Amino acid sequence: MATATLTEYLNTLYTTTWAKRRAAIVDQVFEENRLLALVNAKGMIKYESTDGRRLEIPLRVAKSTTAKFFGKGATFTFSDFDPLTIAYDGWKNLGDQMVRYWTDDKANGGSETAHLKMMTAKQDTMRETLNEKVEIALWADTGGTSVDDYNGIPYLIDDSPSTSATIHGINQSTAVTADSVYYWRNQQKASTGAFSVYGESDMTNLYNTCSRWGKTDVLVSDQTTYELGQSEALERVSIVNKEAVNLGIDHITFMGKIWIWSPRCTAGYTYFIDRNHFGFTIDPAVNMVQGPWKEIPNQYNDVVSQIVQRGNTWVDKRQCHGVLTGQAA
Repeated sequence: MATATLTEYLNTLYTTTWAKRRAAIVDQVFEENRLLALVNAKGMIKYESTDGRRLEIPLRVAKSTTAKFFGKGATFTFSDFDPLTIAYDGWKNLGDQMVRYWTDDKANGGSETAHLKMMTAKQDTMRETLNEKVEIALWADTGGTSVDDYNGIPYLIDDSPSTSATIHGINQSTAVTADSVYYWRNQQKASTGAFSVYGESDMTNLYNTCSRWGKTDVLVSDQTTYELGQSEALERVSIVNKEAVNLGIDHITFMGKIWIWSPRCTAGYTYFIDRNHFGFTIDPAVNMVQGPWKEIPNQYNDVVSQIVQRGNTWVDKRQCHGVLTGQAA
């Protein structure tokens, strides 16, 4: 029986170790992102594959037209309706790679401890890089099939919702219900003035407007705006949200709801998010899986392996989300 070469042995060692660590690393990628940790806690990180080509997003747009109050002997009109409209978007592919150089393999020789230290360092660095990539993508004002990144929150919750823009294949400027209601526009409000004077009233107004259509339960701002809110909160009574405390997330609250910040959030913006209608779907067959080790052309016994994930962010209702813009001291 032939003895495995050093390269073959290390290929197996790296692959089996990644397989053992994969679940924890996947969890860490999402748990270390505060917004995704909150989305996951709401059960809105979904693991499902649709037809493989497109991500299907069911929307409840149509309403029954036969509901009514009635008295003795009244009759009902027989009329069925289809409550579901299916929106579509593309799957997005996130990946990174591990490279092993033959010279490093030989330098570490037969010491499994040395190889494990190198391997762990590479995998941990890759996890941190993936964390950063996810955060950047979440706050980029891009989305749809024209870009490779996830749909960004500024794309899904537009700061100009009446302009022509297509999200999940539906144009927000023209999509209306049978009652002529623009159902595919989120809420937006421009700051009235200095945060110390108008911050609370502006936020209360947008919160209430969003609440007409859903239940805002998370607010996300840039650091400066968050700290303005933090200063205002300290002048009153600091109240914490039990859910955020249990998840270990630093936060303040507004109207009893979790308020966090992101270093990538647009300056002067606060997003009002209803987690019941904001989600992230991952293809379970392609969730940080490692591909085969491949030799790098024109390099002696140097090998590379990619680790990839397939998924995307989405909203199935936009009226319940909002963004407050132009906030400043």
